[in-house]
Amino acid sequence: MDSHILQLLQEGATSVSNLLLKMYKRMSLADDEMMLLIHLLSFQQEGNRFPTLTELEERMSMSSMRLIQSLQKLLKEDWISIDEFIDPQTGMRHEQYNLTPLYKKLYQTWREQQADPRMMEPFMEAAATLDAEPVAIYSRFEQAFGRPLSPFELESIHMWTEQDGYQEELILTALREAATVGKLHIRYIDRILLEWQKQQITTVEQARLYSLNFRRQNQSKDYRQPL
Repeated sequence: MDSHILQLLQEGATSVSNLLLKMYKRMSLADDEMMLLIHLLSFQQEGNRFPTLTELEERMSMSSMRLIQSLQKLLKEDWISIDEFIDPQTGMRHEQYNLTPLYKKLYQTWREQQADPRMMEPFMEAAATLDAEPVAIYSRFEQAFGRPLSPFELESIHMWTEQDGYQEELILTALREAATVGKLHIRYIDRILLEWQKQQITTVEQARLYSLNFRRQNQSKDYRQPL
């Protein structure tokens, strides 16, 4: 029995923004539409970015017709989109669901709530969840990069906060570190965060001290190299 329980637990979990769960009703999403979005997110986190209707039907109690109608509505109303890309190794064309429009709508709803004083009190509890899913952090990255974030970049930030559990301040410190060394791209920032995790760095001050010592050591090595 214990081995079966362990196997079930190893199936993993799906990370869903707490803010999204609190706000989807206000965003006029129906319960079954929200559940469909959660399943699309689950498939993405499992590595399947374009589940078939059959795969979705196996997990949901919707009829085939209702499932198709829900997908069409989400696409038509710009909650999700379908991206096409070419595999550089095989040259084959693939499609994938893109949930970036959903997060943009969530961000817009959050901004609208902030701008309305009458809604601030009931919204305070939802705003407190920004440590788990920091919507504002996307804007900070867009400002630093000087452009809108790609779906891959948005998903990476989402995974840092939801799956890896990095604090927003630590992520922004890694962003500033990448800017300092002139390597403003998402994979480099990911390597910084992984290195800090290996070094058991959990605070901004620890991260700054480690980065400062790291740069000093590299400069010393450069100075010692023969001309």
